[in-house]
Amino acid sequence: MRWAWISSPDVIAGLENFDVFSINCYALDPTDMLDQTAALGVDRPVIIGEFHHGALDAGLTATGLKGVTSQEERGIAFSHYCQRAASHPLGVGCHYFQCYDQFPLGRFDGENYNIGLFDTCFKPHEGLVRGTQACAGALYPLRLGLTKPEGRLPQTIPMIAY
Repeated sequence: MRWAWISSPDVIAGLENFDVFSINCYALDPTDMLDQTAALGVDRPVIIGEFHHGALDAGLTATGLKGVTSQEERGIAFSHYCQRAASHPLGVGCHYFQCYDQFPLGRFDGENYNIGLFDTCFKPHEGLVRGTQACAGALYPLRLGLTKPEGRLPQTIPMIAY
């Protein structure tokens, strides 16, 4: 069962026929959304289908749905988000959207977000990559309850999105 967002309690109808509940969560921290999902009666594992953070220091003119100040802050945002998802009882995974930045001239609907792990020339955004690497080693101990989430919230800026 996959949803972009929870628009009403009716979205969980038929839940008994699914193994996993999936939802997008564009936030700095997925904890509130995971708690709201549980409050609706979802007692299944939850996979977050999409999230991202963008900045304006890599040449593109839009941050996407969650803006932060730099590529380093994108790495901090990634680690913060994934650690909170991994430490939540329902959280079993989250999917970063997307691998590459959008093209400078925009896609079909005009989006040209700095949201990729790589730019449009296939070069990694080093600050974000460092954040993903630092986070990866922390996830299993978090999921097993051996450690607590670490890190600070990233420095944010208002979103610029089309």
